[in-house]
Amino acid sequence: MRWRPTIYLGRWAGVELRLDLILVILIALLFFTSLNNASASNAPGEIWTAIAHLVLLVAMVFCMFLHEVGHAFVCKLRGHQPKMIFLSFVGLTFFDAKKAKPSDEFWIALSGPFVNVGIAAATAPFVFIQLTDRLAPPMLTQAAMASFVGFMAWLSILNFLVAIGNLTPGWPADGARAVRGWLAKKYGYGAGTVRAVAISHGFWLVLAGISVIIMTISPLVKALEGPTATRSPVSMIVTYNVVFLVMAVLGLYYGWAEKRRVARLGADKAAEVVGPPPEFMPKAHKKPAESGEKVIDAEATVDGEPTKPSEPSDVDKLKDKAKDTIDAGKTLYKVAKATGKGGGWFAKQGIKAVGAMLSGDKDEKKEEKK
Repeated sequence: MRWRPTIYLGRWAGVELRLDLILVILIALLFFTSLNNASASNAPGEIWTAIAHLVLLVAMVFCMFLHEVGHAFVCKLRGHQPKMIFLSFVGLTFFDAKKAKPSDEFWIALSGPFVNVGIAAATAPFVFIQLTDRLAPPMLTQAAMASFVGFMAWLSILNFLVAIGNLTPGWPADGARAVRGWLAKKYGYGAGTVRAVAISHGFWLVLAGISVIIMTISPLVKALEGPTATRSPVSMIVTYNVVFLVMAVLGLYYGWAEKRRVARLGADKAAEVVGPPPEFMPKAHKKPAESGEKVIDAEATVDGEPTKPSEPSDVDKLKDKAKDTIDAGKTLYKVAKATGKGGGWFAKQGIKAVGAMLSGDKDEKKEEKK
């Protein structure tokens, strides 16, 4: 995951902040779509509905940040150290877990959705005001965002959806980790991860299928709604279909990466990592050496200690040596064929190569004993 293009936003309370470039591109696509809807309406002042949509999207990124601050705050209370907040299509908070307990992950996971529930509850009165105002545009429309009441109503609804979305079984949502924890009690951590990822993939594939259906019928829907795209709830559903599709693609990737991580580290060691796996964390920002502040390392950590990459097994070493021997044999054969050497010369050279390999093995064993 370190290759993912990100934007460094600085540090807050010692925690590095990063913004996913994919999220920025997604917001830009939604903004230009809303601009297109405003242009299609051919009504004065509709351009402000697109600008209001952009402001709402930026506000939701800030709500995502507050969501992750909730994770980081409870993480601190439970005695762990937050390292990075990564704002992507879902937010991720990475931290060092020192002697983590199962209850730690439970409370840390719930703290984020609680923040969104709090924002949704605080702005919920605007939803009722918008619904009861007969002169206001329909609730789930782009035009509703242009008024203060409609904007706050949208903010309430989206935060409620974010809180609910975190409870879904699609990786990397908090609900997916809860499903894996439940399955791990019955099948073990490794098998539980495989089953949880299978459920996650099924969830995202269903969502992707719905998105494809919406994309297929969207031209017909837009033709039926006419020149009032900014005042049609259907238009917003079609617009946010892009979000659903991107989330499905990235969700499939996160699930695959989690299964691969558990297979690589082993079930016991992977189970000791609480929260988002450190392997998902983008490469940390390197600060000037004169600052004197320690640079965060993005290596996997367990109980605050970096996990070492697994050493190759004896079987892997034998496979490598066998491959080298075969390659050497092919080279000798080509040389013998090109120079006209006989079979005896070829056998002699092969014996020398095998002898060199065996002597190398003896030297390695002596070094290991030392």
